[in-house]
Amino acid sequence: MTGIGPVEPFHPDDPDGPHQDPPPDLLWSNSSRARARWDALPRSRQRLVQALLVAATVTGAFLLLRPDPAGQDTPNPYPWPAGVTNVYYKGRGPAPATFRFEVDVSRGSPVTVHQVGAGLPELGATTTPGLPLTVKAGSPRLITVRISVYKCNALPPALDLPHLDLLLSNRTARQQQSFLFGGAYPRDLWADLHAACFPNPSSPAPTSSHRDTRRDLTRR
Repeated sequence: MTGIGPVEPFHPDDPDGPHQDPPPDLLWSNSSRARARWDALPRSRQRLVQALLVAATVTGAFLLLRPDPAGQDTPNPYPWPAGVTNVYYKGRGPAPATFRFEVDVSRGSPVTVHQVGAGLPELGATTTPGLPLTVKAGSPRLITVRISVYKCNALPPALDLPHLDLLLSNRTARQQQSFLFGGAYPRDLWADLHAACFPNPSSPAPTSSHRDTRRDLTRR
């Protein structure tokens, strides 16, 4: 506290004693003095103050009610297995009619592969290593799938997008998911099917420019 001059005694009951004005920043009060100060402001100043108060109220409500952006960016800690599992074709396997695939889990809890199907009722599939196979996030696993054919005459005229059907599970759910493959896998698979089911070059077969007579499929 600072001041100049002597301190004068003051009694609350003294009508002539000094009176304390309300703080200059006070915009509203129940006292008649504050009301008089507000009425004394120009109308344009009153409208400006009211607009500022409304804007401050709206801004405060928006900040209180808006969702937490950090929560929106946080990935689901318990994703479904089909949403975090990817399968990549890695080429032919070491034995005839075998194909190598990489199973990768991007995040979340480990995913277990319970079954692998060849995608067509005319084809069968067995895997090495055997199933079930558990894959942890960030630690992909290689599996070798052996394809066998049950009935050559029932095969479709073409294999544009062959796929594998995987039964997957994690701590959230159990799902059946189909993985489609283009590029090398359709060519390699059809070469083995062609060699096994259509060994005679004059036999009708789906169009395929790739043939590998070194491979053969197991007939059942």
